[in-house]
Amino acid sequence: MPDSAEKKEAKSKKTAPQRLLELSRNADPSVQYAVASNINAPVQALEYLAGHGKFTILKAVAGNPNVTPTILFSLARHKQWTVCEAVAWSKLAPVNLLVSLAGHAHWRVRQAVLRNVNCSPKLFETLSGDAEMRVRLHVAFSFVCPPAVLEALASDPDSDVRNAVAGNWNTPLNVARALAGDPEAYVRGGAADNLSRLRDHEHLNTLARDPDAQVRVKIAKLMLWNSSLHDHLVTDADGTVRAAIADHTELPDAAALTLARDPSDEVRTIIALRDHLSTAALEVLVNDPNPEVRRALAYAKVDDVPAWVLERLANDADKGVRWQVAYHWRTPKDTLRQLETDPDEAVRSAARYSLAQSWS
Repeated sequence: MPDSAEKKEAKSKKTAPQRLLELSRNADPSVQYAVASNINAPVQALEYLAGHGKFTILKAVAGNPNVTPTILFSLARHKQWTVCEAVAWSKLAPVNLLVSLAGHAHWRVRQAVLRNVNCSPKLFETLSGDAEMRVRLHVAFSFVCPPAVLEALASDPDSDVRNAVAGNWNTPLNVARALAGDPEAYVRGGAADNLSRLRDHEHLNTLARDPDAQVRVKIAKLMLWNSSLHDHLVTDADGTVRAAIADHTELPDAAALTLARDPSDEVRTIIALRDHLSTAALEVLVNDPNPEVRRALAYAKVDDVPAWVLERLANDADKGVRWQVAYHWRTPKDTLRQLETDPDEAVRSAARYSLAQSWS
């Protein structure tokens, strides 16, 4: 249904404030909502709508950049919690109003207070003791949360809250160290990034040998390669750990060669998909027993796949591997012409397409 003329006026940023004031008294709620959402709406229009609008309109008023603290205080007394939540979101809500909303009966309103740019350290401290775990969780996740509050939440009975503290970059080193010994594995793993950032190699080495695989996976995913942490994970007993190591951006050639011989098809496939593989690793993978691994050698590569690899794979027994070679943008033209006579029609078609695109 097309917008009415009044609604279009109410939406337009070119409409004069006096006209928006007139439109705020329009009987059509959609027109009133458009006025409440208009950044040029005058205070008088917002005051009127704050006393006469529906919930959606009141929320729009609360979010308007021209709203005043007086209007926000009025809306904060509304019985509908979603209106109070919108008030708590407003960047124009003063701290004393946020203090009041921090005691609201609905947890989502209290959580919205924490998301407000005007939320004070005292409010973080107050809400860190909230009965609702989801409120405490938001305190623990906030990167502007005071370190002292995070230290207190490190002893929270809920492991999700402790995990959020473990991963918060504002968490003090002594707290991150304590959480590296948490009874819950995913909390211990959650401390890994912080400990890495703070260069606490002693505790990282402990985590690298944690009995739980999910903790070792977290160590495997640390961005910077560290031999004391990562080398032994290349031959970890758990395949998920080896898969995580195989995907490391700084994986050394020697580790890649070891993983190219891994018993797990998934691990070998991850290695085959990597760019800049050594000749030794390529020699192993081009003869891999799994065609999906061989196919990965020519799949979505960013660097120049060596011509000899593509030529070898062009004679592969698996048609899916040959198709991948035929479709690869770096396959030599002579190899593509060979694949034009392949027994499989899909391979021949891919080769013809690649030749037509002049990719090589």
